[in-house]
Amino acid sequence: MAIGSKYAPLTKWLQQCGKESVRLTFAELNEIIPIPNYAYKDRPSWANLTKPSSFCSGWINAGYIVGAISMQEQWVEFCRGEVKGHLAKPRSIIKKTDHKAIAAALQCGYDCYDDIATDPNHRYLSWEYCHAAFKQHRQQHDEATVDFLCLHLAWYLASWGMLRNSFLMQKDYKIHAAVVTLVNQPEWEMLWDISADKLAQEWYANRIMQLCEAITEAYVASGAGIPTETLLTKILLGTIGCVPAYDRYFKKALSLTGAAQQSCNAISLMALGKLYIDHRDEFEALRKHCSERVEYPAAKVIDMCFFEYGLRNDGGGEE
Repeated sequence: MAIGSKYAPLTKWLQQCGKESVRLTFAELNEIIPIPNYAYKDRPSWANLTKPSSFCSGWINAGYIVGAISMQEQWVEFCRGEVKGHLAKPRSIIKKTDHKAIAAALQCGYDCYDDIATDPNHRYLSWEYCHAAFKQHRQQHDEATVDFLCLHLAWYLASWGMLRNSFLMQKDYKIHAAVVTLVNQPEWEMLWDISADKLAQEWYANRIMQLCEAITEAYVASGAGIPTETLLTKILLGTIGCVPAYDRYFKKALSLTGAAQQSCNAISLMALGKLYIDHRDEFEALRKHCSERVEYPAAKVIDMCFFEYGLRNDGGGEE
């Protein structure tokens, strides 16, 4: 099932409607699509996001936005319009891949890891601790284990600056409990430390995007907020290890190298998987070089190379 497919009936309904604006009660809307439970009481869940990956994809992909809403009276008005920066159908490739830049990014990966390895208390080691903890305990669902993994996830995110300008700044570490439980469910087992060969396949890329949607809904339902693309991918990297983190410097490197789209979507993930396959010997050599303490998955190797390359070529300070 493709990302947002359970909300696709609303896209079709609005496209067939053809009106400039249409008002629906929540009860009427629920006859078209299943309204998430959190949306009945949480106003931010109706936001017109520039990169819809969940509930709002139903109207955004039809060329509509939420123009007005009443949580008290339980109605929503959809109006024709586009969210600035949104592309309903992502472009396939930004520019031709720069192979010299890819080689430079690979060297950056070596430099990044070697810098971490020289300091036994380097803050970036938090990824190793977090990922190892989740792998070791992913089949345990008792309260004590969930609490333990929440602490690991919270510290890992804090060490990578994910509390800044985030709803996480206002919450304690237990806000991650629903997400910890979610990612450890058996239905996502095939995504743990996913190989580049699988990442390059549409089915696996779509499953990752479905998990992004589920994580978003879990945070909103917990009363937290809507996670950014950077936060979502940082979480998936630190827990399941299936995607690189689409942060500022990583996206900068994607732009400079032409390796993939700068937005985390199935097309971008498949392009990164193919890139790894095309340079398998080089990436695998780096992966083995990095796996002295914890085995580094392909996604982490890609993340490290492009993060460091983007950082060096950004001209700004550290994120």
